[in-house]
Amino acid sequence: MNGDTRARGSRVHHPPVSTTRRLFLVGGGAALLAAVTGCGVRMDLPQPPPPSPTRRRAPDEALIIGVVGDLDELLRAWPAAAKPAVLKHSRALLTELRATLVGRLTNEGVPTEEIAPAAADPSAAPTPTGTPTSGPLSVGELRKRLAALPSAHLDSTTSATAETRELLTAAYGTIFTAAGLLGADVAPAAEASPVRPRLAERTSPLVYAFEVVAAQSSGTQRSRALDTLERLRGLERLIGRDDATSGWSLPFPVTDPGSARRLGDTVLKRAVGALGEVPGRAPTAESLDDVARWVAAVQLAADTWGLEPVAFPGMEQPDR
Repeated sequence: MNGDTRARGSRVHHPPVSTTRRLFLVGGGAALLAAVTGCGVRMDLPQPPPPSPTRRRAPDEALIIGVVGDLDELLRAWPAAAKPAVLKHSRALLTELRATLVGRLTNEGVPTEEIAPAAADPSAAPTPTGTPTSGPLSVGELRKRLAALPSAHLDSTTSATAETRELLTAAYGTIFTAAGLLGADVAPAAEASPVRPRLAERTSPLVYAFEVVAAQSSGTQRSRALDTLERLRGLERLIGRDDATSGWSLPFPVTDPGSARRLGDTVLKRAVGALGEVPGRAPTAESLDDVARWVAAVQLAADTWGLEPVAFPGMEQPDR
């Protein structure tokens, strides 16, 4: 019996092989988990969400953002020095222009944070499209930079959609107008571009109309008419005279100062209408520059006559 007891007591109970393997795997897994956890890797975090679909870019998005960025830079560095009324009006023109361009982008689904560092606040941080300024510009530096701004975008504008080309050409005309109000020379270049004949067709009738306005006016109105006429004659000398006809018809009879005043207002407001047709379907940078500077010349002549320049001459106010 004692022998049986020793026999039974001497037996060693080994777990089945499969059980041993499971214990080893569990133990090894725990050790591996401890090692990974010790390295700072969390095993219980949720999987990251799938990437969002790529946003479809708006037509000519980068081009318009570039123009907005340049305007932002100048508006942040706007001087508060001499000629406050002219500075105020020029700033108002460019602020309206900028707001409309930003509205065009946001209406196309472009997030405001992608348009500028702070699209709603031109006083915010510098934009990547221009050289940040260290402080307010002088009036002379401002008009110089305004006069140079459109040239940085003209080549890209030639390949833009027709709608964008018309919008930006009007905008460039406004920028040149603001520079001209501050004293910059923004007259069309002496070298002719392909659109000169079409611009001449619009210029010579203006000259003729203001010859009539001056002849039928008196006093202060006549003085203003003569100043405006001189500006328009200077534009005609640069653009060229339209000699297709010997004369141009007036929209209504002009026989006194009242009808003369009405004629001056009418022809200047109509002059820049339908400008999108002038550059044609494949414009050159020189053509767009010519059109924009012609617009500025007409707006500056209108300012001499007493009509305030507008942000988008020749266009119905674009949707914001």
